[in-house]
Amino acid sequence: MPATDKPQSNEAHQLDLVRDRFTNTAKSFADFALTQRFAEAERLAEIAISDAQDTARWRALDLACGPGTFARSLARRVHFTVGLDLTPAMLICAQQAVEPVNSTAAFVCADANRLPFAAGSFDATTCGYAIHHVMHPAQILAELARVVRPGGRVAIVDIIVRDESAREMNTRIEQARDPSHTETQRVDEFCALLEACGLRVRAKEIAESARNFNHWMSVVNAAPSSPVYQRTRELMEATLADDAAGFHPRISASGELEFAVTSLYIVAEKQ
Repeated sequence: MPATDKPQSNEAHQLDLVRDRFTNTAKSFADFALTQRFAEAERLAEIAISDAQDTARWRALDLACGPGTFARSLARRVHFTVGLDLTPAMLICAQQAVEPVNSTAAFVCADANRLPFAAGSFDATTCGYAIHHVMHPAQILAELARVVRPGGRVAIVDIIVRDESAREMNTRIEQARDPSHTETQRVDEFCALLEACGLRVRAKEIAESARNFNHWMSVVNAAPSSPVYQRTRELMEATLADDAAGFHPRISASGELEFAVTSLYIVAEKQ
């Protein structure tokens, strides 16, 4: 096989992993994302466009829209919203979530690596919790930058690692739970990726959210008796003493394993 074929093969495999993961967990993930990430979606939309003018006329794209969590918040604020996702099962959920708040919304099944839109088609583009599922973040962000107009906004929220020393163990835990996870970025890496696309970072915020381990595993349909659950818990518990993955794990007074997810909200403007 020619060397040039290998990246395409790896990329196709990754796309299959993502599609399978979100097809198999469509209901459990939608139930989680549309409720427990509602406040995050509202916050991303607020910092992305609250200081802009004429947003009621804007066209927006939510990339890797999943069940419509972030697209729904956008749709309340702009004229027209497109939700794009690789997984048909997610798009069905997104349509049900978004159309009641904006009947002009549209939904597209496509690969985020090659967006089917002309340059400058949108006033704003967003992407929530999807960059850690892609092989080439720079390519995805370049596509987001390409399809937004000059002066438009690109807004991202995703999990991060604060410390490079935590990345290896963080990745091991994430991949044990979900094989479609690729790698978690640092704040400076996100900034550099966006700036390399001709975007100027306007705002960034870091937030932590508490998670219950059992619920976290239920989102991927991993029962306590499953090998996936057991391996992921074993790895998480191994970091209780030294927090080697940056999850800040602890055992609660009731005996529950709890931890924290660190997220970055970052908004950039196209020059």
